[in-house]
Amino acid sequence: MEYKLIDVAYGALLHDIGKFYQRSKEKSDLTDEEYESTPWNGIYHSHLHSGYTSRFMKESLHLFNEFEMLTSSHHKNENDVYAKIIKKADVIASNIDRQDEEEDTEENNKRGNFITSRLYSVLSEVDFGKDKADAYFMLDNIFSLKDPVTNFTRKDVKESALEYKKLFNGFKKVVEDNNYLYKRVDKVSYDYMYNYMYQYLSTVPASTFGNVKSSVSLFDHSRMTSAIASCIYLNGYDDKMTFNLLEIDVSGIQSFIFKIVEGRETRPGLTKALRGRSILVGLITNLISYAFIHEFGLTQSNILFNSGGGSTILLPSGDDVERRVEEVSKRIRETLYDYFKTDITFVADMILVNEKELHDFKSDLSVKLKEKLGRKKMKKFSDIIAYDKDFFFKKSSNRECKKCGSPSEKNVCDICLWVKEISDIYTKQSNFGVLYDFNDSYLGDYLLRINLNDLNIYFINKADPSKYNEDIYVDSINQFGYGNQKFVNSLVPLKNNKILNFEEIMNLTPLKYGDRKLAILKMDVDNLGGIFAFGLKNKEEKRAQRSFSKYVTMSRLFEYFFSAKISTICKKVSEQINPIVNDPDSNGTLFYINYSGGDDLVIIGSAYSIVMLAKEINKQFSAFTHNKNITISGGIHFQNDKAPIRFGVQRAEDALEKSKTGEKNAITLIDTRVPFEEYEQLLDSVFDIVNDINTGFISRTMVHHIMMNIRDKTLDEYIRLLPKIQYVLYRNKKDENHFIKMKRLFNDVGMTDKNSNEELRLLELKLKLAIMFTREVEEKHVQ
Repeated sequence: MEYKLIDVAYGALLHDIGKFYQRSKEKSDLTDEEYESTPWNGIYHSHLHSGYTSRFMKESLHLFNEFEMLTSSHHKNENDVYAKIIKKADVIASNIDRQDEEEDTEENNKRGNFITSRLYSVLSEVDFGKDKADAYFMLDNIFSLKDPVTNFTRKDVKESALEYKKLFNGFKKVVEDNNYLYKRVDKVSYDYMYNYMYQYLSTVPASTFGNVKSSVSLFDHSRMTSAIASCIYLNGYDDKMTFNLLEIDVSGIQSFIFKIVEGRETRPGLTKALRGRSILVGLITNLISYAFIHEFGLTQSNILFNSGGGSTILLPSGDDVERRVEEVSKRIRETLYDYFKTDITFVADMILVNEKELHDFKSDLSVKLKEKLGRKKMKKFSDIIAYDKDFFFKKSSNRECKKCGSPSEKNVCDICLWVKEISDIYTKQSNFGVLYDFNDSYLGDYLLRINLNDLNIYFINKADPSKYNEDIYVDSINQFGYGNQKFVNSLVPLKNNKILNFEEIMNLTPLKYGDRKLAILKMDVDNLGGIFAFGLKNKEEKRAQRSFSKYVTMSRLFEYFFSAKISTICKKVSEQINPIVNDPDSNGTLFYINYSGGDDLVIIGSAYSIVMLAKEINKQFSAFTHNKNITISGGIHFQNDKAPIRFGVQRAEDALEKSKTGEKNAITLIDTRVPFEEYEQLLDSVFDIVNDINTGFISRTMVHHIMMNIRDKTLDEYIRLLPKIQYVLYRNKKDENHFIKMKRLFNDVGMTDKNSNEELRLLELKLKLAIMFTREVEEKHVQ
């Protein structure tokens, strides 16, 4: 058999699919022919999952050829190069999980313990000395994934096999219903299978023998094996396995997103412009990543990590790799400059690693790669200066785009037109594909085409693989079902299929929740670099150590939370605040998600709704991680809806930075930092005051009067003011119990072990929020 790269990549992707099939059976029912795929040591057969891989490939893919035989029997065909590549890639992808595969024997199969195990959350392995719990994911399709549970108890073999059978039958059906998977081994069949495996194998543990915790999913192990096998094929199989880790860092993201003219004319389309620009940055990052794997004919499996601001890619290590990487980088950077000038660019660099370094991936390698990128970022336009002789001179133009202010002969530049159409697609299309074409070869239908010199991005509402070739890569947005799966937060407030402006968004929150103020929330995961570099410690305990497969799984879990779960959280909080937000003409949300993915988010809404959303996101994140070593911080900025939004986002960023001082895991609002463990209690106190104001037991004007008097005071100054405060409380007393409660609120400042000035600032914050969350009504003068 003459092997092509796609043969090796597809075979490696499928090499362990039999494990999924095997666990849907209470006991082994392999035929004599299927046993031929498994090794025999003279006493018993081992690696029985190989027989089920053979069964699946014949039964569901109708492959009865050498490709099937060598893929399923890669554990025993020691002399065939194809089988050796897959076996070697299998070992490197997750060596620690392979150590117990020898226990996949006929004798151990009779016990059935391997069926009762479930996927251990890799987030539970992150350890910096704080409390954490063992959490497990139950078997589920990724589109209905639930939070991991900490009260997992193994069920019996029969019930566990039935759970596997239900999930496996769903997978088997979508595979068998797809004609593009029938007797095919090519990029189209790979792209379909990759998508289906992501959907159904993301909660399936890669290995379950040996009664140990498996925190790598079968999907992540399979795609990692496929990536490594592809590189080994390009390198040529030998005893010295080396690879290149390429890292890409996109810069200019924030300035590009908020490059908007905020005037009377452009204000109505501001929300749409922000959304479209945020999405476009992500598309550019994807385009850059796909450009590098296209250069080497690789699949999406080789993109190990990908976020809105960059990616990490596994490449081969041949003599010409560095030259080819530089050529691709130069071509893409020049293209980006042609369209975006200095607004968006990127740097890329790589390091060479051997198989042990790839498996263990120690933090010093990550630091070394970051340092190389850092040096490149300091001279990121050095090659562009040579490309454009007028780089240092302002281009002359009598006209500019009225939307973004860039030089343009049209009233609205091409980029702003793309931005508008992109925003419409992501708002109105729930599931669609994004197609990246590197050879101008796509001839099918599309919703929108973005042409960047010889590079094209198409938006398609129906998969049509007959129009694709090896120069084309496709992202599946939500449940499109082909190519690389992407969850996208398309949630924005709508009315009659139109994105609301910020004033209209604020009006979605009922008047009873207070002042009409806009709020911007920015959140991200604390110490993310440290989590990846040092969180997974090398230990003697089996599996509790670093591996690239674990990093891939962990990165995907963070991406899932910020890309998929945030929409659910926003809808939940929206319905609690305004139940009628789910009317047929709306989109079920009070929140404008400007960006949410990777490990961070920017969300805009009314003041009250954003304050409540921050609390719920932190609560849900804790429930997702079950680990106090993994935390999240946030910053909230309040402003008038007419104020420039770009400045508001920067102030939310400043508030986030303040939250990260000290212990982190905090939220900062109105320049006051609150640890998240105290945030809910603080809000309870605020709502006590709000309730007393709304029920008439205390005066809103009085609260405002006291707040103005204590604002920015030191503790000593505050103590001198206490008699006056008590006098005001007494003069406005309407109920003895409420009077005592309010007096205690002010008297307790300075009476605990906490920093007294911090307590005073928290009291000031409570009063400010209580005023913000109530409405001005006619009141008697406060004495």
